Amino acid sequence: MALSHILWRYVQQEQSRGISLVLTHVHHGVRKESDHEAHLVQQMAEKWDIPCITHHFDAKGYAKYMRQSFQEAAREWRYARWTEDMRKEGCTLLATAHHLGDQAETILYRLLRGSGTAGLAGMYPSKGSIIRPLLTFTKADILRYCEREAVPFALDPSNEEPVYVRNRIRLELLPELERSYNSRIQETLGRTGELLRWDEEYLTQQVEVAWRKYHYKDSLGMICLSLDVFTEPAAILSRLLRKAGMLISKEPRGLGFTYISKIMGSKGKPGWMQDLPGMRIKITDEGLQFGCAHVNIGQSNGVMNTTDDQQGLTLEIPLVVGQWAEIPSLRMAIGLLREWNLSTENPYDKCENKIAVFSRSLLDRVAEQSLVCRTRREGDRMWLRGVGHKSLKKVFQEAKIPDQARSKMPLIAYGTEVLWIPGVRQSGLYHADNKDEKILCILKPQTGSSNLQSL
Repeated sequence: MALSHILWRYVQQEQSRGISLVLTHVHHGVRKESDHEAHLVQQMAEKWDIPCITHHFDAKGYAKYMRQSFQEAAREWRYARWTEDMRKEGCTLLATAHHLGDQAETILYRLLRGSGTAGLAGMYPSKGSIIRPLLTFTKADILRYCEREAVPFALDPSNEEPVYVRNRIRLELLPELERSYNSRIQETLGRTGELLRWDEEYLTQQVEVAWRKYHYKDSLGMICLSLDVFTEPAAILSRLLRKAGMLISKEPRGLGFTYISKIMGSKGKPGWMQDLPGMRIKITDEGLQFGCAHVNIGQSNGVMNTTDDQQGLTLEIPLVVGQWAEIPSLRMAIGLLREWNLSTENPYDKCENKIAVFSRSLLDRVAEQSLVCRTRREGDRMWLRGVGHKSLKKVFQEAKIPDQARSKMPLIAYGTEVLWIPGVRQSGLYHADNKDEKILCILKPQTGSSNLQSL
C-alpha cells in the first residue's frame, strides 16, 4: 500500500514524463482476511483513479498440483501473472515492495542453505524489469510513512506464525541477533549484500569473457568447454561449469556445489565421465561435453547414440500454409491450414483429436519458414496460461509421457518455443478467439498421396 501511494504521488508530480501506473493484486484463497484486503486495494485504486487487476487462485491446490512448497508455488504463480499483466497492459517495469527486513531474511536464509556469492548478494534493487524502490527502508519506516500519509494498510497474521523457515528467521533468529550481537543487523546484512553484489557483477562479466573463450559446440551440436577451462581459478571455473549445466538442465540455479566439485576434481582428465541429475558429462581429448541424461555421448561413426530402449528419430519439417507434408517415419501427414482453405470434408472427424487451433497473429509474428514440425531439442520450453514458461521435460513429466517415448513425439515449434505437442498439450501463446482468423495445424494418418496435395 505504501509503495502504491509513493508511485501514485510520483506519477502525479511527474506528469510531463507520461508515466502510467497499474496495480495488480493476488488473492491466494487461503486466509479469511483476503477478501477484505482485495477490497482495500480496489478501493484505493478507485480513489486514486488507477487501473486495478485482481487475480483469484487456489494457492494450496496449485502447490499440491505442482508438487512444490506453498510459498514456492505461490511465488511462481504470482510472477507469472504479473509478467502476463505487464504484457497485456504494455508496462515495462514491475515494482515490488520488498524492504530491508525482507533483504536481511533472504540473505540469512541463503546463508543457512550454503549459498555462494550470487545468493548472498540478496535481492537486487533493480534487475531486468523488476525494481524494488523500498529495499533500503525498514518495515518501521514504511509503517511510519503510512501513518503520516494516512495510507490504509492490512497486516498478514500468517506472517506471525513460525511455520515456515523464513518466518522463523524473521520472528526468532533476527530478533536474537539484534538483542545479543548487533542491534543494526538488518542494515549490516543489507550492506553485506550490496558489497557482494559488486563482486558478483564483476565475476559475471569475467565469466562472460571466459565463456566466449572456452565455449563451443561439437559436430553433434553438444555444449562443450575446451580443456583449457581448467586453468581458470575456481571462482570462474565453477561458474562456467554451472552455466553449461544450466543450459542442459534448464534449472535456473544450475548444478549444486557437490556436483561442481566432482567435475572440478576430474582435473580435465580425458576419459572421465559422470551421470548427474538431468545430464551426462564426459571429458574427451577435445574438451568437456555436456549432454542430456538419456543420451550416450559417443563418437562412433560421428553419430550420437541413444540407448536401445530410447531410440529417437530425427525430424524437422518446415510448415507451409496451405500444404500437407509427409512424416514417413510416423506414417502421418502434417498440415498448416487456414480454416477457410479446408474442403467440405470435415477434418475433425478423422484426426484423432490431433488438431491445434492458432490465431492468425501467429503467422504475423513467426516467419513461415521458421515454424517447423520436429522432435524435441535442448532448451525447448512451453508457455502455459496461468503458469508461464515450463521446460518441455516438465510438461512431459506432468503428462506422464514415458521417457523413451519423448524423443519420438512430433511437436510444432519455432526456435525453442514449443507451440503444440499433438495429443499432449498446446501452448497458451497465439490462442484464437471467436473473432480471430484461425490457422489449423492438423496431424493425421497418411492414407495416400491425394492427402498430401497442396490446398
